[in-house]
Amino acid sequence: MRNNKHHFRHNFAKCFFFNRKIKVGILGGSFNPAHHGHIHISSIALKKLKLNEIWWLVAPQNRLKKNDISKSFLTRLNFARRLTGNHKQIKVLDLEYANRLFSSYKSIKFLKSKCRNTKFVWLMGSDNLLNFDKWLNAKQISKTFPVAVVERPSYSYKEINCLGANILGKRLRKIKLSNFNHNISAWTFIRDKLNNISSTKIRGLDTKH
Repeated sequence: MRNNKHHFRHNFAKCFFFNRKIKVGILGGSFNPAHHGHIHISSIALKKLKLNEIWWLVAPQNRLKKNDISKSFLTRLNFARRLTGNHKQIKVLDLEYANRLFSSYKSIKFLKSKCRNTKFVWLMGSDNLLNFDKWLNAKQISKTFPVAVVERPSYSYKEINCLGANILGKRLRKIKLSNFNHNISAWTFIRDKLNNISSTKIRGLDTKH
């Protein structure tokens, strides 16, 4: 069974098949391309929230960045998998593409229905908090999963009072997943050493490692 789990490290069916009682952080996005800033957010969340795994959900299309998808879905997916090859706690999934889940909320509903024993937390960088109010079903997302916002360069505490933060609900000061009550909207802000790299800076670089 251990070998099968390793072999299907990026296969969502294998991730929920065992219905494991684990704590998982979900990081969604276009990953155009995936970069070490994404790994940085994932590593911080693993440490601060004491998670077992991070699942990257590579989106077929980001409706807020329709003109910013320069690479095909499979190119972005495969590059993300190569980038995380040495990070065994990060799983890169084609969940949204394979199941035609074209919004974060649909993905969240799918995960909740399939992984009944798994505790999830939705992860985002503080830069994404500024436009969270523009996401489809933003309020429903925050009512379904707790949210952890990780500080990103040039986006700090000023984002805490933005409209997106107000949608998230009650901010928790203690950074422990066990403090999240799944019956209410709750979120936390995580500060750590910042990583300045972004997709914009490295887009156009050769993605063949």
